[in-house]
Amino acid sequence: MLKRIAFLLLLAAGLPWALQAQSSAPKWMPDSVYYLMPRFDQGYVFLRGQMPAQGKMNICAVDNTLRFLDDNGTELSSGEDNILKVVIGNVSFLRSQDVFYRQYPLKADVGVALCRKVHIIRDRKVAAYGGTSETSSTKEYSTLYADGVTYNLNDDDAYPYEVTETIHVYKGGEVFPLTKKSLRKIFASRKADVDAWFQAGNSMPRTVEKTLEMLSQWAE
Repeated sequence: MLKRIAFLLLLAAGLPWALQAQSSAPKWMPDSVYYLMPRFDQGYVFLRGQMPAQGKMNICAVDNTLRFLDDNGTELSSGEDNILKVVIGNVSFLRSQDVFYRQYPLKADVGVALCRKVHIIRDRKVAAYGGTSETSSTKEYSTLYADGVTYNLNDDDAYPYEVTETIHVYKGGEVFPLTKKSLRKIFASRKADVDAWFQAGNSMPRTVEKTLEMLSQWAE
């Protein structure tokens, strides 16, 4: 109880605007889509210039806000200007330029940073299933046509949504786009090896696993 009170007081003091009650995931959207974690869990938030705070938390993928539960189960959020990192369960999220990136570490300070965003299309009602399309480092899941996601079509409040996942690379507390230029910067001592890899006809990987595999050959 004392830890919970300390957590709320620390957030209220350290973040730029007051705690606010927030609505949870709409009934037509799975929690695993609306949030970056499948459920609220115990975690830590690391604030710039302050000690870490503990609470039961999650991150909303729609508006990229940190959400947490008070003792009554009310979902709350606050500003994120002072947040550097969030650890929920055994999963870490690095915050950079107002976005939370899920970290997949390769070594202590280098790894993959995955950005997942959910966009609700409020000017169009749901009438079908979902579909998928991919680019080199971005996966987009559209709920408009095809397989994957179903809805209660009797729910007049249901809207289609799009989920986009983009692969980045992090080093320390900085996040970089997945490009040859950024890879040459991150692995400055292996620039020739990075160039040789692309000159051999290799292209950017599309999955976290393949990206980690690519990075591992240059990590020291």
